[in-house]
Amino acid sequence: MARRTLLISLACALLLCTESEAQTRGTTHSFRFENAPLRAALDSLLRWYDVPLVYLEKDVEGLTVTADCRACTFEEALREVLAGKGLFALMVGEQVLLQVRRGGAEPARAILAGTVTDSLTREPLIGASVALRNVGSEQIIRWGLTNEFGFFSLTRIEPGIYSLEIRSIGYTTRVQRLTIAEGSSTVTAFALEPRAYLLPEVIIEGERSALAAAEGLSRGIFIRSTPTDQNQYFLEGTRIYNPQHYGGVMTTFNADALRDVQVVAGGVPPFYGGRIGGILDVTLRNGNSDGLSGTAQIGSLASTFSVDGPLDDFTSFIVSGRRSYPNILLTQRDETEPSDLRSLELLTKVSHGLSGNGRLSLSAYIGRDTYQRTVGDRAGQELANDFRWGNTTAHIRWVDVLSPSLFVHASAGYTRYGFDVNQRRSGPYSVEPSFSRYAIEDVSLRAHAEYFYDDQHTMRSGVELVHHRMEGTISEFSSQLAPLSLDGFAPWELSIYLQDQWRLIPSVTAELGGRATSFVGRQGTFSALDPRFALLVNLDDNLRLYSSFSAVTQFVHPYRNSGLFLFTPTVFYYPSTTRVRPTTSLLLSLGLVKNTDDHRYTFAVEGYYRVTQKLHEFVFDTTRYLPVEITDAVLFGEGTVYGGEVTITRRTGSVMGILRYSLSLARNRFSEINDGRPYTPRFNRTHELYLSLSYFPKDDWMFGVLCLLSSNPSPKLAPEPPQTEAPVVSTKIREVSTEFTRYTDHVDLNGGRLPGFQRLEFRIAHSFDVGALPCQASLRMVNGYGIADPFVWEISNNSDERLRWRAKLEAPDLFPLYPVLSVGVRF
Repeated sequence: MARRTLLISLACALLLCTESEAQTRGTTHSFRFENAPLRAALDSLLRWYDVPLVYLEKDVEGLTVTADCRACTFEEALREVLAGKGLFALMVGEQVLLQVRRGGAEPARAILAGTVTDSLTREPLIGASVALRNVGSEQIIRWGLTNEFGFFSLTRIEPGIYSLEIRSIGYTTRVQRLTIAEGSSTVTAFALEPRAYLLPEVIIEGERSALAAAEGLSRGIFIRSTPTDQNQYFLEGTRIYNPQHYGGVMTTFNADALRDVQVVAGGVPPFYGGRIGGILDVTLRNGNSDGLSGTAQIGSLASTFSVDGPLDDFTSFIVSGRRSYPNILLTQRDETEPSDLRSLELLTKVSHGLSGNGRLSLSAYIGRDTYQRTVGDRAGQELANDFRWGNTTAHIRWVDVLSPSLFVHASAGYTRYGFDVNQRRSGPYSVEPSFSRYAIEDVSLRAHAEYFYDDQHTMRSGVELVHHRMEGTISEFSSQLAPLSLDGFAPWELSIYLQDQWRLIPSVTAELGGRATSFVGRQGTFSALDPRFALLVNLDDNLRLYSSFSAVTQFVHPYRNSGLFLFTPTVFYYPSTTRVRPTTSLLLSLGLVKNTDDHRYTFAVEGYYRVTQKLHEFVFDTTRYLPVEITDAVLFGEGTVYGGEVTITRRTGSVMGILRYSLSLARNRFSEINDGRPYTPRFNRTHELYLSLSYFPKDDWMFGVLCLLSSNPSPKLAPEPPQTEAPVVSTKIREVSTEFTRYTDHVDLNGGRLPGFQRLEFRIAHSFDVGALPCQASLRMVNGYGIADPFVWEISNNSDERLRWRAKLEAPDLFPLYPVLSVGVRF
């Protein structure tokens, strides 16, 4: 008689006399049923696996089973026995409960979504690996990575019992058993516990893209023979045009305030656009929600502080600042007044949790740099330089999970970059002081959505609107392409992007998408469609291949071609017009990543090829009296760069570090330069060898070394007749034949890094406690790179005001080394 009884009521008692649940669930059995009663099959599973099964007698009455299973775990065996029977399993306490599917149909698929955070600071963890596995086996049912806000979504999951595994570098792996109910759709918060160990410094690593090899930030931001001005920088989603500090020994931002840094050299995703170089995307920490904490450090090169904590139960903040003074260790190259180099930086962010999973954040950044130098000659002439540049940004962003499969964020931002250049010459040939000013301001709006459609497709799309405003006046004394005015440029830039991350098969994933942009201004209107493609093939758990194709159109261009713009960070930008066409770039890359020794070692090799059209170069007028505009002096050409790099990384253990070798071969061709023959551009880095090594003999001691060697051969031009000042190239401007001159010894710091430079640094750090406060003292021995002013200024009596000064490069040697001391405390 059919009655509601628990057929296996003594299963729990049986468990008391058997092995533990973990042991029995790990047991495997082989069996074969041929039209056997379902009730008898379930009895057999109980005997073999000692797992409590609970079901209603009426639910199995009259059902038979045909199944064949070889070395199956309990979960695999139960799935085979219940296949097609209209039943599914749920975990209730320590028991497995069998229920009837509604209407006998296939069970509704479920969605498991969530956020992964640091258990101490509650900061979202970016790029954490989330895997849903069958209990008792290694089979992965669903897999994904957390996005930049720590969110993930695993879709179309059959109801059942699973094991959720969450991994992130620097954190203890979390494994949790979950019961996924039919049709469930939840968003759950998961916290990972950080592992405590001494870091050599705050070194942040990011992913070039979702389908590329890991790339450390520590070698700087010179990416594949591209000047730093062609790269694009983001802070909390807001563009920053020129965040460089003079010399390059200081990091771009204070690392204490950073949560993540993403470096994109190839395979540029569609939500980035506008630069033919690489991408540097920086995210700030939200701040500690549990209590007030911070760091403070004072040193001979710079002093920093960072304070974060809660404002209330739902709001947290972080404030970080840095004051650097590299001129204190400045060496003298002559008897003139030494250079005065200073930098000031302030970062702040307030983050407020909204109802549900929403969050609202407001961030701001101020950076200011100065360079002052006075030089003289034997004739009593003096040249005083006073350069000041900086950035200001403000950004507000709303982030929310509208559903377990839909993640969105929207933002508004403001950014301003500008410089003031004052140059004064005194003596027998003194002239009036020279002033140059420039500023670019952006107001931007952006909306982004990620839709996790199913286990095969994740859609990302968004829209971005930017209003640019550029104005400035460049004097003849500052640049040979002058006097120059950039007033009246206020273009609009509208972009729409779409991407589908498509898992073709479990081991092959593709990213297909593109970015459409319209650039509209009084000086011209342009449109572009840039396709993007990437492919990832997982040959096994430790070996993967990837490739990418990216097209990029650049509408706003940097000028770094003459005068002080050759070697100082005071670069200015100009827009595309009907006479200055946008620059386009196509990049292909192919790489391999191999992990060994349980991911302790990573070996990566990558090759790339990029071709650029409508590349910009400039010449300047030697007749002096012919008025020249920037649109008249631009030359259009093409460039190619190809090469590769090999990287070996050790991530854990008492010895950690990175060894990288890069080869880059670049050629430019302009019909008006070098008789139209290809030549090596001045910013090419043919060979680069980078080593960063840290040794931890004890928990409180660290020894480190950093070495960077690079070659930058002089531009290889066709032989030309001897010239008194510079070689001559000819072109036509306004259909008037005019001769122009061009310097052959251009200098380009490329983000504060000198051509053919060598960098060497040794570091010792010791952690100790003062009362209840953890402290750290460090000694760095560094060479003159980034500390000593590498330029020797010369004054001449040329009749052309644009040629009355010149700066020659004297790159610092590896030795001697200068000590840099610092002491820090964490509270």
